[in-house]
Amino acid sequence: MKQDLIFQQKLTQTLQLSMSMKNSLDILKLNQEELLDYIEALVEKNPVIAYKPSTDMHTLLHETLSQTRTLKDDLYMQLHTFPYAYDERICTYLIESLDEHGFLTSTIKEYAQCLQVSEDTIEDHLEILQSFEPCGIAAFDSVDSIRLQLLHKHLFVSEYIFSNYPDDIIEKNYSKIAKSCHLSISEVMEALDHIKNCTPFPCSNYQNTKDPVVLPDFEVKVIGQEIELIPKQPGHFTIEDELAVMKEESEQIKQYFEEAYYFIDNLNKRNKTLMIMANELFHIQKNYFLYHDELQPCTLADIALKTGFHESTVSRTLSNKYYIFENEIYPVKQLFISSTKSGSSKDSILKAIQKFVKEEDKTHPYKDEELVDLLAEIDLYVSRRGVAKYRSLLDIPGSRERRLKY
Repeated sequence: MKQDLIFQQKLTQTLQLSMSMKNSLDILKLNQEELLDYIEALVEKNPVIAYKPSTDMHTLLHETLSQTRTLKDDLYMQLHTFPYAYDERICTYLIESLDEHGFLTSTIKEYAQCLQVSEDTIEDHLEILQSFEPCGIAAFDSVDSIRLQLLHKHLFVSEYIFSNYPDDIIEKNYSKIAKSCHLSISEVMEALDHIKNCTPFPCSNYQNTKDPVVLPDFEVKVIGQEIELIPKQPGHFTIEDELAVMKEESEQIKQYFEEAYYFIDNLNKRNKTLMIMANELFHIQKNYFLYHDELQPCTLADIALKTGFHESTVSRTLSNKYYIFENEIYPVKQLFISSTKSGSSKDSILKAIQKFVKEEDKTHPYKDEELVDLLAEIDLYVSRRGVAKYRSLLDIPGSRERRLKY
């Protein structure tokens, strides 16, 4: 009988420990928004926990919920990070002239007359806007938008068929198209599939939609030649001690206290674990924030090795966390870059850019943003500004100069 009692006590302790570990892991993987929801539900059912929300987090949540990100917001964001010279007055005028579908509302000649510049200048600045996302923006109509999408994806055969054989496409004269373009029927059908995958209204997702709520777990600040991580705490917790006298009288009150202590302990562990891992990761990527250098190769395994945590714990902790830097919110996972097999990250990028430019269609040379996409396809991640820097190191001119050259 005594052995049964001891076994039962050990089993109870083991179950309590297992539940505590599970709760700890559950809280560890929550992002800031999920954590706030968890806290709200816990406080509502547990009278022992007193909670005062963080002022800055409450303000940030209110601002995030009240904001609707528009097409023009995104276009201005891309414009301000465009690495080459442009006339801000012209680009601003063109962006503001777009209709609700993201289409132009005047002809090139009308824009040129209104802004008192040449038509070539308008075309140059339109090319800048048309390189932005969503693909197909700043077209004259839905047909022109599909044409731009095909060109952006380097689907030149599809674009040629779409532009020159619209009636035959509608009437399904595939044999005629194949004969005229010296293609097989299967090649024509493949080209038509690419056309079908385009959208005539690429900006429709901006209509009546709001960004999902994303709250940062910490803020990154540059201080001199160092960066500092400032955690964004959800608020302040206290235990209602006046209810402690009822613990011996009420099993429910006792459970409330145990739950409260477990939660606060697990929350503190979560915050400590998160900051240990984040500090290590951001230390590795410090120059990215200080000097806009490229990201250094860094994996979950690297952080696990440096912090002593298991790789699965690192993944669970950082996978859906966000940080705020210079008033913009970014996912932490973007700071992880796989090491490359062909030497250092910089050397691999230089070699890849050389190869892409060497093999490009000389009548449609790659723009820098297209090189960014091509590099990403082979697991080399670099910003548009970075591509421009590497081109300069290789003495490779911009796409416009390369096209003129040929």
